[in-house]
Amino acid sequence: MMASVFKRIRWADAKGRKCSKGSPGAHQIESRFWTIQIVENGRPKTFKGFMDKAASEQLASRLERDKARGEMGMLDVYKAHRQRPLAEHIADWITELRQLGRDDVYLGQCESRLVRMQKECGWALLGEISSSAFIRWREKATATVGTAAKVGTNVVPMGARTQNHYLEALGCFCRWAIKRKRMPSNPVADVTPVETVGKLRRERRALTPEELTELLSILKPRHLLVYSIILATGLRRDELRLLRWGDVKLNAPKPFIELRAETTKAKRADTLPLRSDLVSLLKAERGDAADDERVCPSSPSMETHRRYLAKAGIAYLDDRGRRADFHSLRHSYGTMLATSGVAPRIAMALMRHTDMRLTMNRYTDPRIFDMAGAVEKMPSLIAVPSTAISGHATGTDGAAMDSVGRSKSGSSQSALMGYSAAVMGKHSSTDKSSLTLVGDMERQQKTPSGTDGETERAKGFEPSTFSLEG
Repeated sequence: MMASVFKRIRWADAKGRKCSKGSPGAHQIESRFWTIQIVENGRPKTFKGFMDKAASEQLASRLERDKARGEMGMLDVYKAHRQRPLAEHIADWITELRQLGRDDVYLGQCESRLVRMQKECGWALLGEISSSAFIRWREKATATVGTAAKVGTNVVPMGARTQNHYLEALGCFCRWAIKRKRMPSNPVADVTPVETVGKLRRERRALTPEELTELLSILKPRHLLVYSIILATGLRRDELRLLRWGDVKLNAPKPFIELRAETTKAKRADTLPLRSDLVSLLKAERGDAADDERVCPSSPSMETHRRYLAKAGIAYLDDRGRRADFHSLRHSYGTMLATSGVAPRIAMALMRHTDMRLTMNRYTDPRIFDMAGAVEKMPSLIAVPSTAISGHATGTDGAAMDSVGRSKSGSSQSALMGYSAAVMGKHSSTDKSSLTLVGDMERQQKTPSGTDGETERAKGFEPSTFSLEG
């Protein structure tokens, strides 16, 4: 039912006072203002209009549209949440995330980031969240580096990645509020993340094979298994800490590790294959340990890892300021997959990533690649000078050369690496057949030439294929 516009009628006595219809001297008086009526959930709702009918009709149309959109007055679907403190909405979001099974670390980060932004940006209500306020806060945000017990606290500008983490948390909260009908739109949807290239405060590097060999040779026996497992599987520190012997399937036809969903970063159950040499080491280490016992009871601390690096003669920071911390062992695993020729898609699965760019860009260190060797493996596409070919040719004296230095005789095809050609030879009228040559001049079949002394091109090859003259 569309909105309607009408004027109210009331009864008044001779003095103009409101009275009932049957009172002496009662008469009707029309209101000066128009009344607007719309229907909401089957019940009529009235609003005071204007003295002008046209203006009242325009207001009625606007109210009708606003009713459909749920964005005005008592018909506003967001009205119940507009005046609630922002802290209550944040608490509701965290509660729902906990019901969905998110781990405590993730919940703590989300809550602390939202609470900090609410306090430092001065947001008290949902409607006060704005992109401009967030951008101003991001420019001045700081972070504390170090601990007072060791190297002392140091307040520095917030890193690029951390700024993006705050934006991601705020965006997730706003999208949740939209889904729960608490706000109409995401106020930070158009905020662009800051560039992180060259701005990472904790950029890591992979260790070279020589460094890894030296590092493993000086480890204490109780930590050797820790480093060996990480370098052969890419497990994270906490994942290895929660690994139990029951998760390691050493007697399977192809031994593997079965990671429980609650122990992984992505909360996803995964399986990882085991190398034969690691299987032998694990069998020797397990002994009579029960399934519920930890595979690695002792894990090195960060300080212990740095002492190992110093003893092995490995710099903790390289010339670019990249760290060789404990997590760099996982970077070393990803780099070794690449240098071993493992397909990128398989490497992504072994690293348990969902984004190929993360595997290829962050966990693959190009400095360790043998780039010179990779270039030498490519087919040669450079034209060889005629003097070089004539000095090595056999039985091709006086052979003609084409525009890129390639010989037109069949015996010099070995100088043309990376090329494939189909060649039809010219013969006299008495010879009605010719040879089709492909690749390294291998004889495939005899085909009739069809004409006397004319060159034909084999089917399926481009017109640029050159011919050898007999």
